[in-house]
Amino acid sequence: MNPNQIRTRIYNVVPAATWQMEELLSLLDIVVDESIPSACVDCSVRPRLRLNPSFIADYCRTDEHLLMLVLHELHHVVLGHTRLFQRPTRAHNIAFDAVINAILCQQFREERYWSFFTGVNSAKDFPARLLRPPAGWPDRLRIPADASEKEKRIIQLLYGNSTVGATYLEVFELLVESLKGDAAKNCVLIGNHADDSNQAESDPFFGKAIRDIVSKWPRPDRILSGRDQGSPSEGYQLESASTPSDPLRRAFEKILRQAGIHTLGGSSTRRPALVQTIRAIETVVPQPRDRRIPSWKALHGAWPVIYRGVLEEKRIQRAPLPIAHVYLDISGSMTSHLPKLTAALRRPHKLGLLRLFVFSTVVGEVDPRNLTCKLPNTFGTDINCVLEHLDGITASKRPQRAVVVTDGWVGTPAPAYVERLSAVRFFAAIAGDDRCDDLKTLNIRITKLPI
Repeated sequence: MNPNQIRTRIYNVVPAATWQMEELLSLLDIVVDESIPSACVDCSVRPRLRLNPSFIADYCRTDEHLLMLVLHELHHVVLGHTRLFQRPTRAHNIAFDAVINAILCQQFREERYWSFFTGVNSAKDFPARLLRPPAGWPDRLRIPADASEKEKRIIQLLYGNSTVGATYLEVFELLVESLKGDAAKNCVLIGNHADDSNQAESDPFFGKAIRDIVSKWPRPDRILSGRDQGSPSEGYQLESASTPSDPLRRAFEKILRQAGIHTLGGSSTRRPALVQTIRAIETVVPQPRDRRIPSWKALHGAWPVIYRGVLEEKRIQRAPLPIAHVYLDISGSMTSHLPKLTAALRRPHKLGLLRLFVFSTVVGEVDPRNLTCKLPNTFGTDINCVLEHLDGITASKRPQRAVVVTDGWVGTPAPAYVERLSAVRFFAAIAGDDRCDDLKTLNIRITKLPI
């Protein structure tokens, strides 16, 4: 088995143009590697797809099964699993695989595809049965009789008939809670979960390229909303509570003041300030910068009596307030917090004291005149889209301060952006969770919101 044979097998499964397979595989070097359990994507310098030929011989005898293996590994990148945790536990890895396998089963609903997962893991034991479709799926789902209430809930979220589907965070939390302690070892994880060094997503542009390709795929009838699925929706609208709570309002005012945004004392966007000004003057004192002197001397044969110059002075005048950028996380895990947060940001945004942007894996700006304008939202999270947005602003117009409102689950900032944006002071307003590890590589001040 060689890389060209693998590519040919994958191209034979589905129409390559429909699924952008040639474009997808052109991003990767395919490497045959006996040292890994099944497969992995190495995103470090030159992205590589590493495949174990023994695993392929045992579990991927059909081209459809090989396709599922390759797409499973690429979805670890698409969903951001390569950067969620520095040291993921076995429970985390089971959760990751359960979500990815369910997404692929919903996408490829014919048995010749999803039978790959039923061949790898048994339907008898927990948690192995979470990594494959339940018996009777998709026509008639049969939940195991010995399943706990939490497991039943997980199966319904992943494979149930609801057209709404499940959010990634909900499934993940239920799985991790159910798998506390020593998770059962009677399941086969796909990928190289034991070697985290090969899973490090050090190149955010590779992840973005993969997500851009996946966003063009035909969409399934039932979508599992999750991290970085790469399917921007232009119809998202912010919802706002009628009034923010007093503790939340005060906390926001403090954070905004730290970022140079003054929210109290009237509605004006200008305040008295001591500013450096230049005033034109006429004086009998010679002024070297008066450009008329040479021509005056040539015409009149004498120096002028009155010289023109400028005087630099400081005076108090009404100057515009500094405008900071506020980036509001609108990913799936933030849904319950957004009405309260939007209410707290409504007044300063409407007054023009800040520019309000929303981000998931893409960035959109909120119209101050219309808080409910349509916005892009993939329901995933990637802080690098915020950094890319700031990096794209010319240095002279780039804000000196930026506020990120999030629950902290934003992924790892790319070192290249961190270096180029070192002059920007970041402020993080953390809602709900106190997870801030992802943000600490930035020049950032972190505040927990009372929400």
